[in-house]
Amino acid sequence: MSSPLERVVAQKKEAIEAVMEMFEKGAEVLASAVGGLSPLFEAAAPVLKLVLNNVESKEVTYVKDQFLVVRSKLDVLSCQLQDIDSEIRRRRLDTQFFSVEENLRNQFRKYIDILEAKPEYKEVKKRLSLDHFFITGGEKNLCVLYDAVMGNSTFGEPILEVVEQYEARNRRVLEDFCVRLKELLCLGIIALLGYCFLTQGEEAEQEKIQEWSTKIQEIETKMKETIEKCVQSFPEQAELDIKRLLKEKEEANLQETARELLDFLTKKFDWVCWSIRVISNMGKISNLRAGQNFQCVSGQKYLEVSQGNDTHLVVSYCSDPQPVPNESIKQMMEGPARKGDAKAVVEMLENQLAGFLIHAVSRHKESFTLSSFPEECHYWEKHKNVNVCVHSE
Repeated sequence: MSSPLERVVAQKKEAIEAVMEMFEKGAEVLASAVGGLSPLFEAAAPVLKLVLNNVESKEVTYVKDQFLVVRSKLDVLSCQLQDIDSEIRRRRLDTQFFSVEENLRNQFRKYIDILEAKPEYKEVKKRLSLDHFFITGGEKNLCVLYDAVMGNSTFGEPILEVVEQYEARNRRVLEDFCVRLKELLCLGIIALLGYCFLTQGEEAEQEKIQEWSTKIQEIETKMKETIEKCVQSFPEQAELDIKRLLKEKEEANLQETARELLDFLTKKFDWVCWSIRVISNMGKISNLRAGQNFQCVSGQKYLEVSQGNDTHLVVSYCSDPQPVPNESIKQMMEGPARKGDAKAVVEMLENQLAGFLIHAVSRHKESFTLSSFPEECHYWEKHKNVNVCVHSE
């Protein structure tokens, strides 16, 4: 018959499975999640006690395996984020951050050594783990990591701001870094709770669970706020990125530049659909015919950038694309809007197309488009006097 402690671990298994499912959903879900991690580290002390009592069960093995899965995921992310590590070193934050990361990893490793030790070596591994935890600063490492995320003065620059600035507000890299920190926190708290249980007893361990459950929720809330701010500021960042890329590609072929720009935008801002229209001169006579009002845009979600005197780029976007009523637009363009200039066409179409961005360009200008929108959600056609682009906002 199973002991009360075994039943406790068995009861926690379902909650731990839910935590591990969240880990499997990827960085976007895990980075912005608040709450839910505590079942993972709450099992640290009960599992340790069972192991020291030489109790073997599938639940104990399962929990230990999940701890190792988290460590493995942390190893992978740390390798992927080496550029950020270089920036942390450049900002001279590494004396704290990397020593803390190394200490937390090693404290966890010593905890795992106890779980994996043969019965005759368990007491030796336990003593080594306790000595190592004390020598490497104990709980102080977790406190430094907490300060690093929360922006407390003991650390210096808030670590999330360093990452956000260095990566030019790259949401996906920021999410990966947040996950890395969460995984590191989990390892550190597991080691801390094991130490508390072995040196101070169950009551002290429960107090630490409460304390760090609260702190980790504060950290998660801070992470979520930082990611949301990063997402909301994407139009501003996209404009900076577009101008930088165009400056770098000033002498390049327009088609190639537009393709590189679209590839860049769809990779960095992958939750958004993008449409790029490139407008350039066809010659002096055509320019005169096109006039000053050679284009007109109706809508809010677009950026306009000039490249020299002869080329204009209009970049528009939508995070929730909807189908475009192609036939209605064609009927308008073959009927009342057929002979209109860019301004007249846009004014007629916007009366029929609420919630859509509309861009008309004179046929006396050379223009083409590239888009990451689904085909049914993006309209681009050449008509008598103008080329027309339509997509939802």
